[in-house]
Amino acid sequence: MAVFDQRAASYDKQAWHVRYAERLVELAAPAVGMRVLDAATGTGLAAIAAARAVGPSGHVTGVDISSGMLARAQQSIAAPNVDLLLADASALPRFGDGSFDLVLCSAGLLYLPVRTALEEWLRLLVPNGLVAFSTMRAGFPVAAQLFRDLAAGYGLTLTDPALPLGSPARCRSALTAAGFTPVEEVVETIRFSPADLDQAWEAHTRGPHHAAMTLLSPDQVDEFRTTYTTALAALVRSDPDTTLAPEVIYALARRPATR
Repeated sequence: MAVFDQRAASYDKQAWHVRYAERLVELAAPAVGMRVLDAATGTGLAAIAAARAVGPSGHVTGVDISSGMLARAQQSIAAPNVDLLLADASALPRFGDGSFDLVLCSAGLLYLPVRTALEEWLRLLVPNGLVAFSTMRAGFPVAAQLFRDLAAGYGLTLTDPALPLGSPARCRSALTAAGFTPVEEVVETIRFSPADLDQAWEAHTRGPHHAAMTLLSPDQVDEFRTTYTTALAALVRSDPDTTLAPEVIYALARRPATR
């Protein structure tokens, strides 16, 4: 998990990550006293927002597979009602059935086996408990699509990691297949700043396409980086609205009262 550890120091410095997580919590609307699981908590952005909502009588458990991310989260979390756990968020046998009232996952399903994770979260929820996750719409961010398009010139065939959940219909289908009853899918845009895009190369090369990048030589990586950053700057100048405002999806569903 070194790739996530490397991103930990800069992840929560990007304001859009904070807004993205806080909006998910806002839509999930956790009530005072709830027990919340923040799956793939990263630097704890959604966990912090959820802890404020559930208050001292509630509790938030943030789970992540990256010790670096959790160390960063620990530095930011002052609330006594948040625990952090180093574990695979898609396999949590230490928690019994119905351990949580709400499961959150802000952007993390990108890195998890979707069906396995959703079925595990269904088990962990009480009847009528809510799951809420966020994902990019397929083809977004535009900066990521540009990266994949240019990668083809270096012999890399990269698929869109958002594709499995990249539309409201796909979110509903995945949730239904895992046993949930979909509640709603909210499609919105979230605004990047130009400074956020300064981190785009790092996000792609240390994110879902990290393994593919190891196939390139150092010279190829340097050339690709120059090509990409130049093309991205030109794209921001020519179409800032699309480039800086990716479409995102927030999906909510409930565990049925009876199974």
